[in-house]
Amino acid sequence: MSVTYTRGMVVKGPDLLAKHDYRPYVCLSDASHPFSEEEALYAAVTTTGRAVAIPLGDDDFESGGLPRESYVNPWTVVSIRHSDIQQAEGRLDEEIVSKIAGEAAGYLGVE
Repeated sequence: MSVTYTRGMVVKGPDLLAKHDYRPYVCLSDASHPFSEEEALYAAVTTTGRAVAIPLGDDDFESGGLPRESYVNPWTVVSIRHSDIQQAEGRLDEEIVSKIAGEAAGYLGVE
């Protein structure tokens, strides 16, 4: 049985976007996700700063953190099974998670 990762957790998961061993992601799902005990929706984290990416600062973390300056790409949302996550890196404050989720929804046409 795998661990269930919850909204706001920053995790190390499979890199679905490049040829690296892993990539950090921010969990955006909550318990309303249809298969929340098996998988979740995640926004990709990168070290590449872009004008519309959301920077993650030390103050954004309730616990843990990332070793390098990082940014969330709210337009890059993927579904990952909990069993494919390697480990948790930390937990973000709900304020920044809501901002990331809101911007992700905007890219899907939700206002």
